[in-house]
Amino acid sequence: MSFLRGMATVSAGRRAKWLVLVGWLIIVAVAGPLSGKLMGAEKNDASAWLPAKAESTQVLNLRSHVVSPNVYPAVVVYDRPSGVTAADKAKAVADAARFGGVAGVVHGQIAGPFTSTDGKAIETIVPINLGASGWNAAAPAANSLRAIAESSADGLNVHIAGPLGTAADSSNAFKGIDGTLLFSALAVVILILLLTYRSPVLWLLPVLSAGVALITAEAVIYLLAAHAGLTVNAQSAGILDVLVFGAGTDYALLITARYREELRRHEDRHAA
Repeated sequence: MSFLRGMATVSAGRRAKWLVLVGWLIIVAVAGPLSGKLMGAEKNDASAWLPAKAESTQVLNLRSHVVSPNVYPAVVVYDRPSGVTAADKAKAVADAARFGGVAGVVHGQIAGPFTSTDGKAIETIVPINLGASGWNAAAPAANSLRAIAESSADGLNVHIAGPLGTAADSSNAFKGIDGTLLFSALAVVILILLLTYRSPVLWLLPVLSAGVALITAEAVIYLLAAHAGLTVNAQSAGILDVLVFGAGTDYALLITARYREELRRHEDRHAA
């Protein structure tokens, strides 16, 4: 305890406090660019969301020996309730050829078009390699396929289904969730601090401290993901924002309350 007390005494000194501040500014300057790279280090393929020993993960790992885990088949579906026409079938054939120009399409593996037995729908299967971006690149790929399929559709309904369609919908649903979680957590934290401190300024200190902690944590996690094999996905990265601001606020409330107690016992704020 005496060692910890000594550390606290040194860092709270009249001159040393400025050195501590400069030290944290240096850490932020170094960690800032690294924290911005965390999203690029995320692994959002299906196996990254599952426990390593789960049967689903084992199946995906076995499948990866035959098919790249980055390949997402898109099922392009055309339908006309009154029945597809000869012109619709010709359009589907022409579209299948145009799909080959979409970025990431696995050439030579486009299947179809196939007409349903009731003659009301047509489907074409288009495998697309999304590369290291995973499902983050699914929405642009799906939009490219949809743009081709919907051109000159003449009343023909178009749908993008299959694994790529699911990944694109998930990507759109979770788009911007990190920012939403961060700003929601920040708003709640600021409200709690304003109600607790009843000060228009004091709330800034815990928020800034939590912000510095978040940047530092993201930088460390990026380094672990890039060089130590740590798996990070969008979900865990999003939760990190809430955890850091939540824990940082709790700690700030406790340490500020203790500091106020010591101010009643010491006239010198540095000693307190």
